[in-house]
Amino acid sequence: MKTEIVNGKRVKCYDNGGKCCDRYTVAYLDWEMDRGLYQGVGMSGSPFHPQGFGQHCMMKLGRHLGKRIAFKDLPADCQKLVEQDQEDTK
Repeated sequence: MKTEIVNGKRVKCYDNGGKCCDRYTVAYLDWEMDRGLYQGVGMSGSPFHPQGFGQHCMMKLGRHLGKRIAFKDLPADCQKLVEQDQEDTK
């Protein structure tokens, strides 16, 4: 799967199948902190809900994040969070 572009920024999206509360992870490839260490966000399917989860983090890419998925396959609120993050960096 190719790297995708959201608001002009490169991202990779992952789904761990619900193994933990941060089921979805999106790596922000234009926010590389150190060689191979990226900023991104881990989130539940409802990151804006009071009982949901959405936390920014640093990560190394790999299978431990889950299966690669397309940005369009993220839940709508997850897409919204990523889009908002990418707008903030313009």
